[in-house]
Amino acid sequence: MLFFWGGSQGVSAQDNSAISTKRDSPMGIVSFGAAVTSGVLGEGGFIDGYIKKAGSDAFIFPVGDNGAFRPFSVGSDQAIGAYYGVNPAVAVTSNPTGGDYGVLPAGGPFNTNNLGEGLAAVSTREYWDINGTSPTRITLSWNGNSAVNALLSNGALSKLTIVGWDGNKWVNLPASVDDTSLFGQASTASSGSLTTLLDIVPDVYNVYTLGALRDGALPVELVSFTGAARERASYLEWVTSEEVNSSHFEIERSDDAKSWRQIGSVDARGEGIATPATSVQYSFTDETPVGGNNFYRLKMVDRDETFAYSRIVNIAMDGQPDWAVYPNPVADKLFFSSYIKQNLASARLTDAVGRTMYASHGESGEGIDVSRMPPGLYLLKFSFTDGLSKSYKVLINR
Repeated sequence: MLFFWGGSQGVSAQDNSAISTKRDSPMGIVSFGAAVTSGVLGEGGFIDGYIKKAGSDAFIFPVGDNGAFRPFSVGSDQAIGAYYGVNPAVAVTSNPTGGDYGVLPAGGPFNTNNLGEGLAAVSTREYWDINGTSPTRITLSWNGNSAVNALLSNGALSKLTIVGWDGNKWVNLPASVDDTSLFGQASTASSGSLTTLLDIVPDVYNVYTLGALRDGALPVELVSFTGAARERASYLEWVTSEEVNSSHFEIERSDDAKSWRQIGSVDARGEGIATPATSVQYSFTDETPVGGNNFYRLKMVDRDETFAYSRIVNIAMDGQPDWAVYPNPVADKLFFSSYIKQNLASARLTDAVGRTMYASHGESGEGIDVSRMPPGLYLLKFSFTDGLSKSYKVLINR
């Protein structure tokens, strides 16, 4: 096992089960190479702070906070993450073994009352700060301290989901409970894990936590929803096994899985279908996808105008992601994509405590010089000439 400590002050404390690192600037980061696969700290051992992992294979990050081991798993090369065992609406944490960790992750605090479509509640017990630029499934864990039964109002475990903070609200990221959890045992209400159904770029959302889905019947029983690139078009297919008073499907697209717009509509035609043997197939072709990632979802609309969303499908055109900010992590200079430069109204880079480190109005020349800024996580917010805005988490690391 090989690892090193990032930051000038790395380890602040160590006990029998946890190694604590500095969460504020300069950040202490425990890094593992691509050859490390699992069991890195032994049973029950964890890092109370941030971990960085090389390699794109799924890796269980042995993170925790305040004495609790709460791993997560991603497979995004150079991903960085930590666990915060506190209310996301408060966001800050401290370590009982010493050191002030009262620093907010980029974009925090995260209001637990601002809920997106389909959500009944989000956890007020914990959250994870996960950063990465490559698409990956995300797995989060829970234990008795998570109070999953209370979160679900004693409902079925199938109502548990993963949510991400998009800068304004918590967004449902459809997920399924793992038969065998990150703890190596069957998932139950007292201990377990669940994994997103879709590959997600971790940097799309500021932080992640557990959420509960709203009750209510869907207008459609959706068997599958898939997509594939065909030449320069995106081809979508979906299958239903039961439709009750369903009206139509609206097809929505996004380039960041946050801001959506409708690009088409297909009438429902499966009224009365009740078994998979008599399922109904649908398809839709997007003839004008954007370069890089194209995220799609179905808005399944009932005749009384109630609706529900499908899981998200990602189709990458040209086989390459549409990098907006690069390189990330960065040591010297941060550059922007041509789209950003052409449509930029203003840019602002803030550190973990909200201090403005860089600001511009209009064209930002050849990027941002960060060579003299302290290492750590930063939030870069762009405002565009069309009135829209986007935020990116940026890691300065040397």
